[in-house]
Amino acid sequence: MAVDRWIRGGKTSKEVADDLGISVNSLRAWKALYLSEPGGPQQQNLQEEVNRLKKEVMELQEERDILKKSVAIFLKPRK
Repeated sequence: MAVDRWIRGGKTSKEVADDLGISVNSLRAWKALYLSEPGGPQQQNLQEEVNRLKKEVMELQEERDILKKSVAIFLKPRK
């Protein structure tokens, strides 16, 4: 897809448009549609990132809770 080529390719919009024989304005309009399309590739990427981050937060919270418990055990006065 032209927009993927532009976003991921590291080329300017003019370079991609010239390569494909289209106008820069068309490419920019397609990009706006691509980024706003519900359920589109960009939205899917964002949702995947959100899911990954949620999982990471849960793991970090679990690690934190374990550390809190271990600190409480070590700080108990010995009899």
